[in-house]
Amino acid sequence: MKKLIILIIVFSNFAHADQKDDRLSELFDKLFLSANNIEASKFLFNIWDIWSLADNQETQIIFDEANQFMEIGELDNAIELFTKVVKQSPEFAEGWNKRATVYFLKGELNKSISDIKKTLDLEPRHFGALDGLAEIYLIKDDLIGAAATYRRILEIIPSSKKSQDRLKLINDLLV
Repeated sequence: MKKLIILIIVFSNFAHADQKDDRLSELFDKLFLSANNIEASKFLFNIWDIWSLADNQETQIIFDEANQFMEIGELDNAIELFTKVVKQSPEFAEGWNKRATVYFLKGELNKSISDIKKTLDLEPRHFGALDGLAEIYLIKDDLIGAAATYRRILEIIPSSKKSQDRLKLINDLLV
């Protein structure tokens, strides 16, 4: 009975799920104003939670299973399921982002970039997708692209120490 109640509570929030959730504007405002990584982390956590909720139960079940495959390193199975997610719910930005992550883990960087671009089309503030894109630019030795991407992250999370440090390092290398 307890599990049923939890499921009802979780799935009752689907009307306000993913990157279209009304709560995101306020969370992004607070994230922007956060003074440091510790303060920002609670807003980041809440944003990720919202992004990870699909707009319907069937997509959510597939998405969660795909995440489990990704966590245990069964990347081909994860890609297969994330592909189902994006076909079933093409407006679900986190489905695209997670598949981009798995492509990155497999070293399929161009496929990862393609899915990152789709993620950013759906949610331009997706700092996770931007961070992945910056990493790919660094791997490809595209310091200009990485620097521009870290600047975009800092427009969303000015207190991001990682982005600040990486941008400084890149700028030092470019000078």
